Formats: sequence, structure tokens, C-alpha cells
Amino acid sequence: MCLKDRNVPMYLIRILAVWYSKQEYCVRWGNVYSNTFYVIIGVRQGGILSPTLFNVYMDGLSLQLRELYAGCAIGNLICNHLMYADDLVLFAPSARGLQSLIDVCVSYGEQYDIVYNAKKSNVMTVKSVPERNLMYNDFKLGQKVLSSVANVKYLGHVLDENLNDKSDIERQRRYLHILREMC
Repeated sequence: MCLKDRNVPMYLIRILAVWYSKQEYCVRWGNVYSNTFYVIIGVRQGGILSPTLFNVYMDGLSLQLRELYAGCAIGNLICNHLMYADDLVLFAPSARGLQSLIDVCVSYGEQYDIVYNAKKSNVMTVKSVPERNLMYNDFKLGQKVLSSVANVKYLGHVLDENLNDKSDIERQRRYLHILREMC
């Protein structure tokens, strides 16, 4: 549907439909391979078209989130989300605004058969010093309560609730030191 709405020729849509309906996979763990199985939803991990297809599929969500006008102001720009591959980050200066953004994601997911994993979804609250003792209501992804965390890893980088990345920089420094020792 998303490709058709963008006037992609039907013959290309049919080719993609056949191609993606015959995805056969196996799991490798060390040198051991599982039996093969078919996957009928999602895009191929590492596939050259996968980022583009994902972006087309999720562009509608991005538009809906932007139309909400809930988010962090950067000059005249309202920023309320970042998306990369299957990672999505929502930003809001208020609890109500954040819950509204989450609700838009849930609604879009129901409409387009997207299942969000509440166990892999977290909320990190950045508070000013006077707000440190304030408590917020739970944030819900549909009917599931999201966990609150003190730090979050996004695209391999860790930030904490004080917007500090010193511990992540130290983690990376230790990793580079270990690599240097191995060489």
C-alpha cells in the first residue's frame, strides 16, 4: 500500500511481494546452523533495499508524529522523534506530550500491523535539579507499562538521565585499549 501510494510501478511491487514472500532463513550460532524457516513479514536484515523500504513504511508514522506538535523546540523546529532502522526515539518536554507520541505510535502500529516490543522499550526522564524528586505516572505502550531507566543505548551510544555520556566514553576507551592489547 505504501509503495502504491508513492506511484511505484505495480510490476516492481509484484516483484518485491514475490521476493519477500519467499524469504528462507536459518540461525547460526557459532558453527551450528538451525533448520531453515520462512519469514513472511519484515525486511531482510542487511538487504540493500531494506532501509529504503523501512523508511517508506514508517514515513506515515513520522508524518503523524510531526503533526502532533508535541516535542522539543529547537528554534522554530519541533523535534519529537528519531528513527533509524528499527530503532525509534521519542522526545517530549512533558509527560502528557510523551504519552501522546506513544499513543500515536500504538495507533499507527495497529493500522499497519507493527508490533512494538514493550520489553525492549524504555522511558528515560531527563529532569532539572529542582525536578529530581518529582514522580511521573507510568507511561503505557498500549496496555503495557514501560520501564523507566537511568540510561539508554541508542545506535550504540549510551546517554544517562543527566545527559552525560562520560561512562560511555570510558566504556569505549576500555574497549579500544583491549583491542590494542590483542594486536
